[in-house]
Amino acid sequence: MKKSYQCLYTILLLITCFIASPLIFRQIWNSSKEVEPASSKKPPVIDINKTDTVTTENTSVPEFTDTDIPDTTEPTEEITTEPPEPVLSFVKSDPSYFDDALFIGDSRTVGIYEYGTLKNAHYFCSVGLASYKIENEYINGCSIYDMLSDEKYGKIYVMLGINEVGNDSDYTLNCFVKLLNTLKEYQPDALIYIMGNLHVTSNRQLQGDTITNENINNLNSAMSEFADGQKVFYLDVNQIFDDADGNLMSECSNDGVHVLAKYYQTWCDWLCLNTIPVDPPAEEDTDITDESSESYSDNLY
Repeated sequence: MKKSYQCLYTILLLITCFIASPLIFRQIWNSSKEVEPASSKKPPVIDINKTDTVTTENTSVPEFTDTDIPDTTEPTEEITTEPPEPVLSFVKSDPSYFDDALFIGDSRTVGIYEYGTLKNAHYFCSVGLASYKIENEYINGCSIYDMLSDEKYGKIYVMLGINEVGNDSDYTLNCFVKLLNTLKEYQPDALIYIMGNLHVTSNRQLQGDTITNENINNLNSAMSEFADGQKVFYLDVNQIFDDADGNLMSECSNDGVHVLAKYYQTWCDWLCLNTIPVDPPAEEDTDITDESSESYSDNLY
């Protein structure tokens, strides 16, 4: 009899579990949906093309009418980015490249004028010339403005600074920028070459003044920043005259500041190796007359 009661209780327990289990699983399922793990929540996405209202989850934002907020949205335009112009590279040219060149500088440029091989170039140079006083300087009766107004130059070479190394650097650079702007204003089509100042020898630096290669390097570095690789270029001739320590080789100079006369030819040869090619003039129509051709040829020089 006892065993029959146990069997009856077991049957009743199974029936109860069978009936109640769907209710229990449903309650568990609903509970799991109410709490969502924080890691599964996504940040609100804002539509940048919508200008009226922005709604996010669990956030109530009032709607505004057109009279509340003025419509300042501009139509979206496709932005096209022009690829940067390639930086031009130096090539080798013969001395005729400098026939329409103007050299501006101090005593080192005087050396190029007197002992160099670029005899057809024009020169505005004198001992002691500096950018801060160039606008008041007259050479052979001409000012720098006369030189820039009377001729059309294809290239302009500038080497100034050795006489300004001891001056305030900001003042020196401002004067140099003013000169560059003047060159661009008077000769907008010319290529401008900024030539780094020549180093001095190690013995010259021991004289205790401000003309040191460290100061020269600082000035050259600042001036090189004005080169854009398109119309303005930087040249540093020190690479051919420096010793292993970055000083002007003593065997190249007697005074520690200028190279010997024979090395100005080397300097000019180096300039010929570092030129920017100039685009040839556009071809004229094939039906031009001989008279027009002669006139066009005369205008080249």
